[in-house]
Amino acid sequence: MRFKTTVLFLFIGIFIGCTKEPVEDKSITSKDLKEQIAIRILYKTNLIRSSQGLDDLLQDDEMDVLASLHSENMITHDFFDHVDHKGKSPSERADDLDFVWSSIAENIGYVPWFENVSGCGDTRSAEAIAECVVEGWRNSPGHYANIIGNYNELGVGVAFTQDSVAYFTQVFRIR
Repeated sequence: MRFKTTVLFLFIGIFIGCTKEPVEDKSITSKDLKEQIAIRILYKTNLIRSSQGLDDLLQDDEMDVLASLHSENMITHDFFDHVDHKGKSPSERADDLDFVWSSIAENIGYVPWFENVSGCGDTRSAEAIAECVVEGWRNSPGHYANIIGNYNELGVGVAFTQDSVAYFTQVFRIR
């Protein structure tokens, strides 16, 4: 799990070089926008799986809750890791919520909601920001392994900081 975190920090380094201040747009925190982004992340993740001859992941409400809580906690408690502010792993957090699972994996990332994000361009739409984070995961061996892993359900959580940075969590599950 530490290897995945190290790889992700390398991935995130690409995205923090922005050339413009955050957009003052209160709508980016809307539930509707977060849902649009989550739907696009699921769709783009399934496109990657399809290209490898794998079955689509099914959207799962429980995993959405688990992923959303983690994205929100990373912002609220100012950390970026698979292990949360209480020292708990994704599987421990699932157990705390009494979710059934036989295997769980997690991808995390963050991308600014800006006009000019290095490697991504303008990320100020649900489509563009979802594309940016999924492509980052695709290009990271550990995250890509989760995307094409032997899972059948996916939850996606999206949360925004006050300065317009989106935090993402994908939680993969086999019951």
